[in-house]
Amino acid sequence: MRSSDVGAHLAPALRVLREEINTRWPHRDHSSDGWIGDAAHQARRSDHNPDGDDASVNALDVDVDGIDPLLVVRHAITHPSCQYVIWNRTIWSRSRGFTAARYTGSNPHQKHLHVSVSHQRSLEDSRRPWGIATAAVTRLGDRVLENACRGSDVRELQTLANRLDARLTVDGAFGPRTAAWVRAFQQARKLTVDGIVGPATLAALRQATARPQPQPGRAPGCRTLKRGSSGEDVAFVKRFIGAGRCGPAGTDFDARTEDGVRWYQRMRGLADDGVVGRLTWGQMGVRVTY
Repeated sequence: MRSSDVGAHLAPALRVLREEINTRWPHRDHSSDGWIGDAAHQARRSDHNPDGDDASVNALDVDVDGIDPLLVVRHAITHPSCQYVIWNRTIWSRSRGFTAARYTGSNPHQKHLHVSVSHQRSLEDSRRPWGIATAAVTRLGDRVLENACRGSDVRELQTLANRLDARLTVDGAFGPRTAAWVRAFQQARKLTVDGIVGPATLAALRQATARPQPQPGRAPGCRTLKRGSSGEDVAFVKRFIGAGRCGPAGTDFDARTEDGVRWYQRMRGLADDGVVGRLTWGQMGVRVTY
C-alpha cells in the first residue's frame, strides 16, 4: 500500500486504534501495516480507498508479529465504529452479529489483521477508546490456545511446560516447537492429540505442574525422617542435599534419597545411617522442634 495519497487521511477512529496498538506493543513489527489502497485495491470497491465525500480511508491493516491478534479482535468487535475484522481466514462482521465465520477471500490475512470502520461520519470520526492499551493481561485459560496464537497466556503456557523440561523459548509465540510439545504432552497423558490447549489439556498441565502443598506438622525439623517418609520436610532435605545425590525433587523419601542422606552424613562426620534425625537436622542448620 502507498503511504500517502492526495487529500486522503486515515479515519480518526482508526488512528485512535493504531495509537493504542502501538502503545500496548511498542516493539511490534510494522512490516505488514497499511491503510491506503494500492492499484489493485483501487481497481475494486475497498475500504482501503479514500471516500468520495471526505477522502477518509476506513480500513487499517496491522502486522500481527509482536501483538496478540485475538485481544485486538475482542476489543474491536465491541467498538461502535467497527464494521468488520479479518484475521487468519476468519471474519467477524457487524452484519452477522460479529459471529466468527470462515473468510474465503484470496488473501488469508495471516500476516496482518484488517479492521474496517463505518462510513457514517460520526462513527468514522469517533475518538472513543478501543480499550486495547489498557486491557487486562490475557491469562492462561482465558482462551483456547493453538498454533499462531500470541500473548502473555502463551508465555505462561511455555513457562509451565518448561517446569516439565520442555526447554521452550518463552517468547509468547505458539509456534511449531510449542505445538510439538503440546502434542507430546497430550499423548503422554492419553488426551486427544491435536496440539490445542483447551480445558482438558490445561487441567492436565496444571495438575502436572502443581506445587506440592505443605502438610500440617511437616515443617523441617519437626520429626525424624527415613525411607518411606513423605512430606514437605522430605522435599526440603532433597533440595538441601541436591538432585545429584537425592534424585529429582519430590516429597517421597526413597532409596536414592537415603543414599544422598548417607553421603551427606559421611561428609559431615556423622554416622551414615540414612536417617534424618536431630543431629542431621542440626548439621543442616534446621531448628529441631521435637
